[in-house]
Amino acid sequence: MSEAPEPTGGQNPLWSVVTGLRGIAENVVKAAGTATSPLSELPGLPEVATHPGAMSAAQLGAMRSAIQAQRDAVAAMQSQLAAFDEQLEVLQRLLVPLAEWSATWARLESRVVPGGRPAKDADTDHGEA
Repeated sequence: MSEAPEPTGGQNPLWSVVTGLRGIAENVVKAAGTATSPLSELPGLPEVATHPGAMSAAQLGAMRSAIQAQRDAVAAMQSQLAAFDEQLEVLQRLLVPLAEWSATWARLESRVVPGGRPAKDADTDHGEA
């Protein structure tokens, strides 16, 4: 993999810090006895990090708009999930009396129908038809 070109003349103090940290990390890897350095596969600093003024106002505006659009989408999803949760809560509350009624009906049916199977408790009947 090609290395990022190193700025000349100390244009960016960040570059010297990153280079120093890479050197220290490579020395640690060598001291650990690893034959190949995983650091050689790391990409160099992107151009933007070495020259932050290189981004145009249009690029920054587009990036800002994209982030705002993503935040708006997250807000819309949160709203939809809240509405869905409320619907599930209502459905859950509606099922409680229905389950109690069904269990009561099953007990009554087992007493009235001769030779019928004994009614099971609603909590133990999981999906039997």
